Amino acid sequence: MATTTMASHGHYIAEKRVKYTEVVVIGNGPSALTLSYLLAGNRCYYNGNPHPNEFLGYKLDENRDQSLIEQDLEYLSAGLEGRSSNPVAILFDNLTHPDADFGTELPSLLEWKKHEEQAIPHVVLGRGPPGGAWQMMEGSMQTLSLGNWMELPGLPFKQWLADHRISTPVLLNNKSSKHDRASMNDVKNYYEAYVSENKLEKYFQNNTIVTSVQRVVNRDEHEIDSESGEVMSSSCNGQIWEVRGYHLNEEMCMGFCYRSRNVVIATGTYDIPNKLGLPGENQHEYILHSIAELEKVIESGELRPDSSPLAVVGAGLSAADGILTAKSMGIPVKHICRRHCDDPMLIYNKLPSALYPEYHQVLRMMKNEEKHEGYECFPKHRILDLMQDNKILISGDGSPCDRILEVSYLLVLIGSRPDLSFLPNEGKDLGIVPNCAIHCKHNPIDVDPYSYQSVHEPGLFAMGPIVGDNFVRFLRGGALGIASTLYKNQSSDKL
Repeated sequence: MATTTMASHGHYIAEKRVKYTEVVVIGNGPSALTLSYLLAGNRCYYNGNPHPNEFLGYKLDENRDQSLIEQDLEYLSAGLEGRSSNPVAILFDNLTHPDADFGTELPSLLEWKKHEEQAIPHVVLGRGPPGGAWQMMEGSMQTLSLGNWMELPGLPFKQWLADHRISTPVLLNNKSSKHDRASMNDVKNYYEAYVSENKLEKYFQNNTIVTSVQRVVNRDEHEIDSESGEVMSSSCNGQIWEVRGYHLNEEMCMGFCYRSRNVVIATGTYDIPNKLGLPGENQHEYILHSIAELEKVIESGELRPDSSPLAVVGAGLSAADGILTAKSMGIPVKHICRRHCDDPMLIYNKLPSALYPEYHQVLRMMKNEEKHEGYECFPKHRILDLMQDNKILISGDGSPCDRILEVSYLLVLIGSRPDLSFLPNEGKDLGIVPNCAIHCKHNPIDVDPYSYQSVHEPGLFAMGPIVGDNFVRFLRGGALGIASTLYKNQSSDKL
């Protein structure tokens, strides 16, 4: 039945049995958690309370007896505006957090009901515990979004937090306000608990690696149902998606093979850190590419307050987090960034100072408005060379000469990209710009704005950062659009 080979994780046992399910979801972050909740038969209804947008309230009143999944999402989302380019994301955000962008905390206008008979068989494949990239984030550092914006359907975040929160110190003493931001630990624990709290365990296969997704001719006469394990007649003829991979285990890796009419890509964009592209970047041991690597060398004592300065490259939120982490430990920092401190496109200049005091502290440090011993900023600079003996060569716009810095470590935090190596041509045929790598800002996966189905591959869906929704409050709308499409397709098949 199976063959055994050697793999990087030990023994690998290939699975030859094919398991069938209606939907395979790749990724187990917040968007996948929301989609699983909806596919499990949970339905949202307008509760009838007034909406600040009277026209939207009027449209919702027309079919109050129908769940949102059954309704015309294009009609409901028409005319709505918000901080997402995806209309269904704006619709769902308008219903769960009305007028949130105006600083109000109005209650949700949705009520949830369970319809088990409407559940759609599915499996969610994740590399680690539920929560996706959030499981890689540690500590008391605060989230960018407000705490209630991290909430998923079916489990009120504030209530869960009140029941489970463990007080942890923050990097900066931030006075409490109505704008409550949760810590990274709060959020990752909430997402991991979400699966069990909503009884979704049977749908989740954690600690898995997907190696290939491709269309195949479905020749099997019998398949194995992924939930019951029963042998069943094939319900799909012709082309079908085949998803292969393996379960990670300390002793062996067990292969799996699913076939499904629908595949959802929900992997996020944090798999592969962007690099400088300079010779030696992968060889020099003093170069780091993540906060986790930084924390590791701090915990091991390899990076201390009496070490040579830590060089941090980047001007995004991750770079600021790295600076704050080092600063909290008394470690000197040399901060290198391409942008000028007053550049309006710099993310720190876009954030309200009252809500994000720690990032504005970094901005003041960059501008030399707030002095911190050991911190030095090099705006409008770039690295020319990664030298031996922990030295880097930097060059600045308008500087008469280049400069050599001796550092303990170089922390490169200049963004990341998704790992879509399991897709044909690494998914380059799926973007808005053909034959180019998928990028959350410059080349997201090209999907229908209401169904989130690929415009190039029927039956292939995508949601979350890879379609441009980077905030939890908006990526939930992708789950609504996909669940609505799958429910309507299933209903039409029964006619």
